[in-house]
Amino acid sequence: MASKATRRLRAEDVPPEVREVLRRLGEAGHRSWLVGGVVRDLLLARERHDPGEFDLATPATPDQVQRLFRKVIPTGIEHGTVTVIEGGARVEVTTFRGESEYLDGRRPSRVVFHGDLEADLARRDFTMNAMAWDPLARELRDPFGGQGDLSRRRIRAVGEARERFSEDGLRPLRAARFVSQLGFTLAPATRRAIPAALSVVAQVSRERVAEELSRLLVGAHAALGLRTMAGTGLLAVVLPRLGAMPAARIRHALAVASEPFPPCARKGPSGDRERCRLLRLAALLHVLAPEEALQSVVELRLPNRVATAVVALSGARHGLDEGPLPGLDGGGAAVRRFLSAAGREHAPLILDLWAADARHQGPRSARRVAEVGRLRERVSAELRRHPPLALPDLALGGQDVMEILGTPVGKEVGEGLRHLLEVVLDAPSANTRTSLSGHLRDWWRTRQGGQQGSRGS
Repeated sequence: MASKATRRLRAEDVPPEVREVLRRLGEAGHRSWLVGGVVRDLLLARERHDPGEFDLATPATPDQVQRLFRKVIPTGIEHGTVTVIEGGARVEVTTFRGESEYLDGRRPSRVVFHGDLEADLARRDFTMNAMAWDPLARELRDPFGGQGDLSRRRIRAVGEARERFSEDGLRPLRAARFVSQLGFTLAPATRRAIPAALSVVAQVSRERVAEELSRLLVGAHAALGLRTMAGTGLLAVVLPRLGAMPAARIRHALAVASEPFPPCARKGPSGDRERCRLLRLAALLHVLAPEEALQSVVELRLPNRVATAVVALSGARHGLDEGPLPGLDGGGAAVRRFLSAAGREHAPLILDLWAADARHQGPRSARRVAEVGRLRERVSAELRRHPPLALPDLALGGQDVMEILGTPVGKEVGEGLRHLLEVVLDAPSANTRTSLSGHLRDWWRTRQGGQQGSRGS
């Protein structure tokens, strides 16, 4: 009798372009299968719609696949993978293969093509990813008990976990990422095998490490994923500066990063996922000195925009342990200066980070949480007034400054604009061309007089 999980597999959940590729391969004598994560996700009723997410495995060689279809892109032909263009969709097709010894901790030194489906599945990382399904014949192959592990919400390595992890250092990171995404636990033997593979993990490119960490941070169960990384030693490999901190500081960073930040709780646009990722990474790094946080981000080789945002968020936490929150004391000008320094985009995220940090401040938590709440109210009220907060908001631009002062491009232009920004932060109503022109001329006369006095002395 088919299991409950198996009954969830429906051919109509597979895009027609993918079924057409399977059909044409089968008619040519090459029975082919959906494999890997897509089978897992279909069994878990996790939706996939893009044909490019449906990986096919076939006994046909890359040459045979290329002869069967009009348009094929040799995306990874040396490893047996080609991309078939069918009905405008891209469908990845990979030949059944075996692998020789892994010499660099990431890729096999040689790939051998063959026609054995089970041998192809045996080289995969976890049992839940080592299943194959033929939606045309409605047959599921599960030689390593992946369905059972799915029902137990367990991540278990195919075969001997130590061997799987010694072959590919990315696999332990993927294990932690799957914990975060699925809320599963690691099988005991699989978990025990990770510490012994940390030297292999260290050989993985920083770009791939950053990719796995980024996906873990936005998982629905990120707290579980982070605890898995910390408990197995992965965290110290991925973020060595954090791993070198005292245990209490690491625990604090993990607790803050595990908070249900508002962007992480929302399901919707990709922008929320990006803000969630930024917040959780900043939370992990906020216990470091700003220069160490910057270096940690640089070492992950993240895009510049991500690095800038993370450093801004994590650095904004420093100096708050004893002092008041910026903008909490003083009038509206203090709030506007906080917003100007943080930036409209980052200010709400900084408040989210401060609120999360405040909830883990021990005896001071209640007071700090209340302070952040009051500052958030003041910030929201100020933003509703749409005050000028940055140089582009000024009623005068650089060209205006040069014309009014009769000076060419130079540092004086930037100094004048920054002076005007200070003026409007104190008094937003002064942000008119007439008012700012007067302030600019007054500033220029004072500056010129000061310079003449300095020369006369």
